[in-house]
Amino acid sequence: MPVIQCENRAGFAPDVKAKLADEITAVVRDVIKSPMDLISVIFHDLPPESTYRSGAPTDETLIFAHIRAGRSDEAIQSLLKSISEAWSRITGDSEDNIELAVQQYPAKFTMRGGRRLPEPPIV
Repeated sequence: MPVIQCENRAGFAPDVKAKLADEITAVVRDVIKSPMDLISVIFHDLPPESTYRSGAPTDETLIFAHIRAGRSDEAIQSLLKSISEAWSRITGDSEDNIELAVQQYPAKFTMRGGRRLPEPPIV
């Protein structure tokens, strides 16, 4: 935790995904102060016939950030904006085609390595 889940159209080259993962990881570390060893970035490649908005096909990207609860609203807004900007810069996609959302979980309900994760840094 944090886990950044990217629902995107299939076709990004491995080097683009690696660059996205690196940039998103840096954003998460810098903005919400998560330790590097807790940050995961996951890509779900979707074929064109699997993404629709308003009933019509779309090539939009949905990004879900799963984080431990306790960050300020300002930090969360900064996280979302910074991820959106990085995605747009690296992929060439317009920010109008990127939707982001955050889901927060109490630290007491998050584990890694069989151990409960600590409360998040205050930012």
